[in-house]
Amino acid sequence: MGNFLLLAAVLWTLLLAGRGSGTTAARAVKLQSSVKETSFSPQRLLGPLDNDESGSVKRYIAQHMSGKSDEGFYGIIATMDVYGFNLTTQQYTHGALVLYDQVDRAVTSINIIQIGWEVAPARYGDSRTHLGSMWTTDGYTKTSCRNADCAFVPEKGAPMALGGVIHPVSQPNGPKQTITIKVIKDGIMGDWLVYYGFNGDNPVLIGHYPKSIFTGGLANRAAGLQFGGYVWNNATTLAPMGSGYLPKDDVVTAATMSNIQFIDQSGHPYPVPQDSHAYMTDSNIYAANPIVNGRFFYGGPSR
Repeated sequence: MGNFLLLAAVLWTLLLAGRGSGTTAARAVKLQSSVKETSFSPQRLLGPLDNDESGSVKRYIAQHMSGKSDEGFYGIIATMDVYGFNLTTQQYTHGALVLYDQVDRAVTSINIIQIGWEVAPARYGDSRTHLGSMWTTDGYTKTSCRNADCAFVPEKGAPMALGGVIHPVSQPNGPKQTITIKVIKDGIMGDWLVYYGFNGDNPVLIGHYPKSIFTGGLANRAAGLQFGGYVWNNATTLAPMGSGYLPKDDVVTAATMSNIQFIDQSGHPYPVPQDSHAYMTDSNIYAANPIVNGRFFYGGPSR
């Protein structure tokens, strides 16, 4: 469990160093013990946004983890609020779903897919909210690719593209705008399909990650799933996560992830376990509440 906990934390720090539609409820996969809240020292990011050599970049996560399953995972579905912020090029905020294929620290070839909403001026040259995604086959050590820059195959005529602007966005005390993302294996031997919906619309196929690009177990299934918020900054002001508000004090203004479901090898979604625990770098600054009925609140640092 100790190794899994550390790797789960490392996966999030590495991320930026980051067709089936069955509706029949399937039996829940029995997961190994959940991870309790704790803290750790954020490790050096290895991704394309990490150009800091001074050690001054601070990174925080507040997210839930699936735990391990002997059967593995064949996808995830979630609906999340999306927000906009005027960030500097030294700040980044991200609400995302993550699929990965290794929970063994001895294995260095970690295959990862991450997708969600992000505000990343260093990437896009502006502070608009984008649908952002990245994948890697080595834990972002040497290989990574974002959005549709390589390998990802966009669906012709899709209403949204990876890297596209999401508009309008939510206000903490106003109307909530949401996106629904589904990443699902196209059969046990198929590609990873990506679906997107806005404000309650049924998610539609926007493209796929070919199975052939993954060198590890993610070619066939995910060993683990993570979902929640991530921020980093190299400035004096903490970047906002989620809505920018802590959920511990006000779940009305805090951001949500809801309708969270895992997908089994038959392509059927099933509810996320109620006993999934949050992992937080520092819960006094950024926090994630327990999952209740497939939903949790997260964010920070404002009260």
